[in-house]
Amino acid sequence: MKKIKLEKNSKVLFLGDSITDVKFNRRMRFSIKGRNIYALQLKKIFKKHSRNIKVEIKGIASNRTYHVYDRLTKDCIDLKPDVIIMLIGVNDAWENYVPEQYPPLLRPMKPHIDEIYRRIKTELPNTQILYLMPFMINSVEEKKGFHKTLDEFRAVLKTVAEENGATVIDMQDVFNLAEKKAEPKALAIDAIHPTDLGHKVMADAILECIEFC
Repeated sequence: MKKIKLEKNSKVLFLGDSITDVKFNRRMRFSIKGRNIYALQLKKIFKKHSRNIKVEIKGIASNRTYHVYDRLTKDCIDLKPDVIIMLIGVNDAWENYVPEQYPPLLRPMKPHIDEIYRRIKTELPNTQILYLMPFMINSVEEKKGFHKTLDEFRAVLKTVAEENGATVIDMQDVFNLAEKKAEPKALAIDAIHPTDLGHKVMADAILECIEFC
């Protein structure tokens, strides 16, 4: 796996949905117990390496890929990050899994994720991308059927990321391994949003892909 090089004056952008949304996780801290999200844990570690590393966290709850595409200029391109750590896609899959909750299905994922990568490569040609594949933790029995739909979306997301030269971490594999050491509910009470422990699992997996320079 190609490692992400983090210089002592790098600017790192965390881009995503509710899992990366600091305010959402603080607001929901009593129900999902995930206040100390992976991005905050990594920010602390990065700052220990160098005070000059700048970190931006741009997660918005319920975002699909098309929402990220719509805000890409303001929340990504204009910030000129050296490293983008991106986690999106689970809400696109969920919208298709339970379409009755989101009538009508609005905008497809593939064209928007293609355009996100195209713009980053064109407008930020030296920016490194670390893509975190979406996942589900097996802590809620009635949600386990979601794996099939999610896997279909994950396959597309992985292909597009690799075609665009991103480093990819399969977070499903990471959590499948973590579930052998911890109870699923200790990792994510609602199967989707990690607890503090679940976020630590994510942070540890990301650190393995980082090379401090």
